Amino acid sequence: MQKLQKYEKNLSLAFKLLFLAVGFLQLSSLTFGTDIISYIQWPTVALGCLLLAYRLIFFKRYIKSKGLPFLIIFACGFVASSLLTARYGIYENLRGFIFLCFQIGILYATDDKQTQRAHLFECMKMHIFASALLSVISFGFMLAGYSRIFEPIVDKQGPVYYHGFVQGRLYGAYWDANIAATVCALSIIFSVWFFIKTKNKAVRALYILNIILQVFYITFSDSRTGKLSLFAGAFVLTVMLCRELKIKKSVLKTAVSVLIIGVVSISAFAIPELIKTCYNIAVSEAETPPSSPSQAEPVSPPTAIDRGYDTKEDISNRRFDIWMSAVEIFKSSPVLGVSRANILPYVEDNIPDSYLITNDHLRFESMHNMFFEILASGGLVGTVSFVLFAIAVLVYLLKNTTSKLFGLQLSVCCLVVTASLVMAEIVYVISPISTLFWLTISTIGEDK
Repeated sequence: MQKLQKYEKNLSLAFKLLFLAVGFLQLSSLTFGTDIISYIQWPTVALGCLLLAYRLIFFKRYIKSKGLPFLIIFACGFVASSLLTARYGIYENLRGFIFLCFQIGILYATDDKQTQRAHLFECMKMHIFASALLSVISFGFMLAGYSRIFEPIVDKQGPVYYHGFVQGRLYGAYWDANIAATVCALSIIFSVWFFIKTKNKAVRALYILNIILQVFYITFSDSRTGKLSLFAGAFVLTVMLCRELKIKKSVLKTAVSVLIIGVVSISAFAIPELIKTCYNIAVSEAETPPSSPSQAEPVSPPTAIDRGYDTKEDISNRRFDIWMSAVEIFKSSPVLGVSRANILPYVEDNIPDSYLITNDHLRFESMHNMFFEILASGGLVGTVSFVLFAIAVLVYLLKNTTSKLFGLQLSVCCLVVTASLVMAEIVYVISPISTLFWLTISTIGEDK
């Protein structure tokens, strides 16, 4: 039995790394919509099903995971809502359900916190490496002046995304600048954590370089979501780290802590704004015509960082209207919702005047908020069960404030939840953000 458990733990780590890889491949515009994802995804699915079968056999060891019964109810609600709207399509919901089971049954459920923490650290390192690589490629595109419209190869009806610097924002090697910036924010938090824990100066230098790189990507992506989530994560992590300051006098320790927290938190938001301002000034000067006609024609100047397409009269940039549409969907199917993958077909058939499909911008299939996403997709069953799970995890987290990982766990939770206020993460998606979120909360508990 011990030998079998050892094999399961090794295979579990392999699955988590593969699942994280699938998330990055889905997020990168270099690979999104291409066959390469299938070459990684199908082995991942096969391994995941094998691990789920093992865990179902020994479910008594995993059922003790905090709040797991609520997640099982949430998954059952997912199935029920999918069957309710099966006439609009079944494949995408089936696929979504399989990946939801992976998140719940493999990423979150655990019978060994120590092993789960070791797996988390390996995935954090992979996250840092992958995000650094994609950020380097992104700036390579920008420096080369390369940008183009990206059309998915496999799904010809899929949405159009971008390479490089487009519409005043750096997308680079990602198809969504907001998700990318949040990935970068997580990478910064992980780099700070490992910087503190390691003593190797060369490795520390690499973490510092990654922090600088990710701050620059967040700046040039001009993602308010990225800045806000970085602020939340940095604030919480700094507060937790200041608890460990070795200052005997409580008054002095409090004063120093407040100063450090203030500087770090303000810098997390102010530094990207400062870099953006300096860059745009330089661009403005570069656009000034030459004073002498004898000078050679200048090279085309770079584009300023400017989200010119935002709706100036709407501070939410259309999100308030989208959230109201989620409420409309909920009212039309309050118990089970309409299932995640069938939102648009359902709206076209039952709410033809919905803002999701009648706006002058595009057809919105996401509610751009995790709560409203669950409300529309899962109805009362999904919403109540997930809220109860979240409360159970939060209470459990606050009961383990003495854990060595408490600062990391709380900062990751705050960062991801902050980002999820304006975009759909955590469930219904396959992304590095959701993967690291589930892994992080799975490690909550007493240190051994």
